[in-house]
Amino acid sequence: MNLHDIRGLDMISWWPLAPGWWLLIGLIILLTIIFIYRIKRKQKNRNWQQMARQEWLQLRPLNSPAKEQLTFLSVLLRRIAVQKYGREACAGLSGEKWLAWLTKNDPQGFDWNKTGKILVETPYMPPDTIVEEQELDLIYRAIRAWIDDY
Repeated sequence: MNLHDIRGLDMISWWPLAPGWWLLIGLIILLTIIFIYRIKRKQKNRNWQQMARQEWLQLRPLNSPAKEQLTFLSVLLRRIAVQKYGREACAGLSGEKWLAWLTKNDPQGFDWNKTGKILVETPYMPPDTIVEEQELDLIYRAIRAWIDDY
């Protein structure tokens, strides 16, 4: 009877991977995609915020008539609302419904139904209508709160 050498076990192959490793790789890929998506979304939000802030700053020092400033502010506010809440939520609103929606969603609790009514009435005002600086200033501050709140 001949004796044979002791033979060890064959090397365990690292491929194909066990199911647990596939789950771990999938989880890492998923988390990476979510992380990149959130960073891109945050950058996009900063971009529109910066643009809105620049437009807001450009409007304020103008010596243009208050009616013209209010028209631009109204457009800016609607663009900000659509950016923050989506087109479906607010793009189709006008008049009292728009003001009620603004009051409901305002970050600072500004009463648009009462104080912001001038935004809705502006297009129908006679050209020589005088708007008090205090009213205009309140609207400017309220819109700035919308820009900064996101």
